[in-house]
Amino acid sequence: MLLSSCNSPRQFSSKPGQKQAHLRDPLLSIKRDVLVSRSATCRTRSQAFDDIVLVGDIGGTNARLSLRRTSRNSPKSEEIISVKYPTVKYKTFDLVIEDFLSLESTKLVRPHAAALAIAGAIEGNKCNMTNLNWVIDGDALHNLFGFKVALLNDFEAVGYGIPALDATDLVCLNDAPIHPHAPKVVMGPGTGLGAAQLFWDDQRHHYRVLPGEGAHATFAPRGWKQQALSAFATSRFGHCEIEQVACGSGLELIYEFLLSDEPAHRPEHLKNPDRSPKPAADISAAALSGSDPIAEEAVDLFLAIIGQEAGAMALRVLASGGVYIAGGITPRLLPRVRHSLLEAFLMKKGRGPFRKLLKSTPLFVITNDKIGQLGAAEVAKRLITE
Repeated sequence: MLLSSCNSPRQFSSKPGQKQAHLRDPLLSIKRDVLVSRSATCRTRSQAFDDIVLVGDIGGTNARLSLRRTSRNSPKSEEIISVKYPTVKYKTFDLVIEDFLSLESTKLVRPHAAALAIAGAIEGNKCNMTNLNWVIDGDALHNLFGFKVALLNDFEAVGYGIPALDATDLVCLNDAPIHPHAPKVVMGPGTGLGAAQLFWDDQRHHYRVLPGEGAHATFAPRGWKQQALSAFATSRFGHCEIEQVACGSGLELIYEFLLSDEPAHRPEHLKNPDRSPKPAADISAAALSGSDPIAEEAVDLFLAIIGQEAGAMALRVLASGGVYIAGGITPRLLPRVRHSLLEAFLMKKGRGPFRKLLKSTPLFVITNDKIGQLGAAEVAKRLITE
C-alpha cells in the first residue's frame, strides 16, 4: 500500500510553524494540580501514554531537559515540562539533572528512562564535550539516578523523530507516494550539516537510524559557478567539504564568494552597495525582502546545493520512504525553496536517467523544531520496552 505524501502535509504555500516559547520557571507554565492529575491518569487513558521519559538536548551553550509521556503503541510522545539551563553555570552535567529533578513540578513525575541528544561525538555511551570540559557518561548517570540513560548524536535523534511527525509538521515539496517501510533519509543545514538514514527493522517493527558523517565528503560542484565556489573554499580551507558550503557558515561563505566575484558589468540596480560580509540570518532576511540581490543569489545557490545533496542521498539508498530536510535554516527560506532546492533535487539540468526515480521520491521540509526531542523520547522508550 502506498501512502500519499502531500495530500495531508501542508503544501509549500503554508507558513512554517511558529516556535513555542518555554518559560524559565516551569511552575509558571504547568500548575501543580495539572501535573498531579496527568500523572494519576496517564496509565488509565486507554493506555494511550505508558511511560514517562527524560529527554535532553545538550549543546555548547544550553542544555534543555524535558519530561515526556511516550506511547507503546505509536512513536508519539507528549511533553509535560521543559526547562533550559545555561551550561556555563554547571561544572558537570549530572548537576543539571539534579536541579531538574529537584523542581517542585518534576518531583511528581519520575522518569523511567532517559535519552540525551548531544552535539558531539559519542563512543561507548560516553561523550567528551571539550568546549565545556564535560564528560557525559550514560552508564554513570544510570548508576547515579537509577534509570537507564542512552546518549545519541543530535542528528540521530532527529532521525528517530521522523516517524513521530504529524502532517502539520511537514511542508511537501515533491508530491510522490510514500512506500511503507522503505528507506528514508534526513539531512539538515544548521550550525553544521547533519545527515542520517532510516531503515525498517522487520523483527522489531520500527525504523532504525544510522547516523553518518557524509557531510564531510568532498563537495561535488555542478556548473561553473559552483566550481568557482569550490575553488574559493579550497583556497581558504585547503579542501572543500559539502558542509563548508551547506550550513549557516556555508551561506556566509557563498555570500562572500559572490561579493568577491561580482561582475563589473552587472547593472547598477543589481549591485550590492554594501560589500561587507553578513551573518547568515541577515543574508536570509535580505534575500526574502528583496533588498540585496547578492543575498538572493547566495540563498538560491545555497538551496541548490542542499537540493542536489538531498537528491544524491535519495539515490544512495533508494529513499522511496521520503527525503526530509530539517535544521533551522531551510524552514525560514520556504518562499525561495521550490525554485532552487526542488529543481536541483529533481536534477532538471542533468542526470537524465535518474530524474524519473527522483521524481517518484517524496521530499519534505520539516518545520517542527522539537523533532530532536521527539526522537530522543522514542529512544528512551525503547530502553524500557526492548
